[in-house]
Amino acid sequence: MSNKLRNNIFYKIFISLIFIINSFSLSAQMNCEIELPDGVNLPVCYGEEISLSVTYDSNCSYQWSKNGIDISGENSFYLTTTITENNVKYSVKVYNNQSQEECTDEIVITMMNQFEIKFEQTQLTCSNNNAENGQNAKVIATASGEGFDSFVYEWGSDFGENVWTNPSNPQEAIGLKAWKEYYVNVTGITPAGDSCTQTATFTPRAYPNPILTIVSTPKDTAYIQNPYVTFGFEGPIDSIEHNSWSWAFFNNPEDPTEISSTSILENPVNVYSHESKEGSPYRVELNIKSAEYGCDTTFSSSIIVLPVKLKIPNIFTPNGDGYNDYFIIDNDPTTETGGEDNNTRGFEYESYNALNDYYIRTELTIFNRWGRIVYRSSDYKNDWDGGNLPDGTYFYVLECVGEYNNHRYQGSVTIFGSGR
Repeated sequence: MSNKLRNNIFYKIFISLIFIINSFSLSAQMNCEIELPDGVNLPVCYGEEISLSVTYDSNCSYQWSKNGIDISGENSFYLTTTITENNVKYSVKVYNNQSQEECTDEIVITMMNQFEIKFEQTQLTCSNNNAENGQNAKVIATASGEGFDSFVYEWGSDFGENVWTNPSNPQEAIGLKAWKEYYVNVTGITPAGDSCTQTATFTPRAYPNPILTIVSTPKDTAYIQNPYVTFGFEGPIDSIEHNSWSWAFFNNPEDPTEISSTSILENPVNVYSHESKEGSPYRVELNIKSAEYGCDTTFSSSIIVLPVKLKIPNIFTPNGDGYNDYFIIDNDPTTETGGEDNNTRGFEYESYNALNDYYIRTELTIFNRWGRIVYRSSDYKNDWDGGNLPDGTYFYVLECVGEYNNHRYQGSVTIFGSGR
């Protein structure tokens, strides 16, 4: 055999060996075995997050599936998932883009039973959450589930407060506030010593609050010369029949937070001694306390106190057209708004008050031009249309008795267009 032939045979054998070695090397790099993280053992707990992985190869692409169905977007060498079912089969398909080979592997994830956490609120509390009587709710958590011998309870809150438990029963949380969310971490322990922890939340309830509305006479505006305001409340009386109440009045215009007077009457009368400062209303508070539960609820309202400056018309036209038919005396609106005086207000088309809202007592007397009294009222209701008097000029005197000042108004008024 010639050296040339011998060399050619050796060359072919060498090339074949190189091909076999390279093929074996590429095949050896295909690793599809799914691995669990260190420290994770089967079965896992309900709700536990785990990561499954295979050996990474930059030449490979990956597709994960769950129970035989591809998981959209899961194309990495690892898969992170939360376990909420038992015996779920996860699999991965690995494809080598160079050798065009592929392999698959699968793993069945077993899960311990989920246990149930139930709550029972054994004591209600007050909704105001004050230290004295609004932090005494009690709640018992009870866990149960097949495969667990015992449970350990750990209470907490996400709003920065410690949660106390009954020393003789760690399942019971005590001293809780109403309408705040608390949580309990419950760890279930199996006969084999395995354990799982689940979390549940609970929001304690409060005794029902009374549903009331503060009412007053006058309703929302008083005048400084008749500053007596009677307060009360409306609501389902049956729901508060065992309650006590107290009022607080804030009458100081220089310090709106200062309590000027209090009352325990159901319908107290508050007397204001100053006009509202710059139109700011005075606050009124009603505190309702349940004698049975010791809970209290505070309601608030406000009232404004205005000065009095009457606006008395100098003409009215009782012709039955519905406009300016009566001799209407009202408080000058410019004293409330600070605007310029005007004579364009159509009194019949706007709200107005009786004179006794502005003063404690009034007396209106109308005279004709000879000084004879033609009309008199000690409680004028803005309802005089001139009676049977003919058109002409008449004279009035209005005596007003106020809490702090008495005023006398006098002038003339013309009846026009009555046809009498």
